[in-house]
Amino acid sequence: MKLFSVLFTSYVAMAAGLSTPNAKAAVPVKAAVPVKAADKPLIVPLSQKAAVGMGMILAFNSGAVNSATLSGLLAEGTKMGTAAVTGAWTNSAIGAASAVQGAAASQFLFNTKCIASYICGAIISGLVIPEPKAFEIDVKKTLPLFAIASGLLATSAVFAKASNVKYFYFALLANGLQNSFTSTLTANLCRTSHFTGISSDMGTFIGQILGGNKTNQGRLKNVALVAASFWTGGFLSFGWTKTFGHNVLFGAASVHLAFAAWVAMKARGSSKTA
Repeated sequence: MKLFSVLFTSYVAMAAGLSTPNAKAAVPVKAAVPVKAADKPLIVPLSQKAAVGMGMILAFNSGAVNSATLSGLLAEGTKMGTAAVTGAWTNSAIGAASAVQGAAASQFLFNTKCIASYICGAIISGLVIPEPKAFEIDVKKTLPLFAIASGLLATSAVFAKASNVKYFYFALLANGLQNSFTSTLTANLCRTSHFTGISSDMGTFIGQILGGNKTNQGRLKNVALVAASFWTGGFLSFGWTKTFGHNVLFGAASVHLAFAAWVAMKARGSSKTA
């Protein structure tokens, strides 16, 4: 009986406790779920020396493309510079003025399309890398940029083989993209397609040095190397284009793929040492 009394009392106490309005049910503790941190961009730092080296190779490539398109050896003799569009701006204006006076609008339309192509190439670069940082390669964004440039030049080669003047537009797209990318990456140290600005810089720096100010002596050396590479690319490309024709543009496309492979290799090395 004593044992029964103890058990009954315990049961009543338990029942009273479970039915108490203020009693709080035990809250199950959820296991902590680790929050995945935002993936940090993989950045490959670029020294000034490496930037100039890259600029020299890409300037050589741009010079080769420009020589091929300006030589008249492709597309049945039609000539058009594709490394810059300074002349196209004036030719477009002349074409528009001629059209107003009754001439055909073909000159205006062609040169306007060339200008738009170069600008669109730069737009692509800005869209892919909207917040560039000087001397820092964002691997995830730079790889597709090189792939796009390579594809544009390969497409240009296909049109050039068919003697279709549309090949100019794709070469202009590629050079506009490249010039925008290298300019922003190197804080305008290496502009690898358009050399009017670099020519002006060289003259300015030489004048400063002659006047006793040697602050930009090192910068003069760097831009002179890039300019010499562009000239050399144009010189060699003329003979190559006579021999290999449109395949010169395929060769230029492969240079961008080679740079994509180089960036990927550098990124892999950086990730292993991190």
